[in-house]
Amino acid sequence: MPETKSLGRRAYCELRDRILSGQLQPGERLSLRGVANSLEMSMAPVGEALRELSRDGLVELEPGWGTRVRQLDAESLHSQHVLRTALECEAARQCACKASDEQLAELLRLAESLDKAIDTRSSPEQVSELDSRFHLQIAKLAKAPSLVKALRSNQLVRLLARGSEIAHHVDRPADQHVVLVKSFQSHDPDIAEQAMRQHCLESMRLQMQEAGFGDWLGNS
Repeated sequence: MPETKSLGRRAYCELRDRILSGQLQPGERLSLRGVANSLEMSMAPVGEALRELSRDGLVELEPGWGTRVRQLDAESLHSQHVLRTALECEAARQCACKASDEQLAELLRLAESLDKAIDTRSSPEQVSELDSRFHLQIAKLAKAPSLVKALRSNQLVRLLARGSEIAHHVDRPADQHVVLVKSFQSHDPDIAEQAMRQHCLESMRLQMQEAGFGDWLGNS
């Protein structure tokens, strides 16, 4: 059993990376046997990996048809951003109330690294990794494990729409993540929530436009 679990984790990580890098395209069908052969594994750990990817929202399990990589349309991508805004705003409120000045100073250093990576057009992978760490750290400082888990899953789904590539070639507001941390340093939950809401709305606008759904957003 431990060996199967370890293989299942390896299969999960490999498939997740293939999906998020675009090697496996949205809508592409994944046969259990075919995936197992490509990973040189038995079907048991691959089945475990596919179930975990389904829980993350990266693949869809269709009874009688098998599994396919999730395909985001305008409405589903917009819904993910609406969910993200709700989660992030609550995390921001709790972080402003519960995080110590020392913890916020450390978060500020991470924000500075992230903003620098965006400004210097670092690779999408580097920006994505720093952005994920930054936002998950806010949820951790909010001392709400369920928020961390929900945000991690939400991040993965939004990456299906190549969200990590936006910072590589689209102009973004300067010091946007530093501004967020400074709002937390006020220790006022209303100020923190407002700053995070504006951040999330701007992120939604940029990704919807980048994904070709700008007109849909304007008409929704």
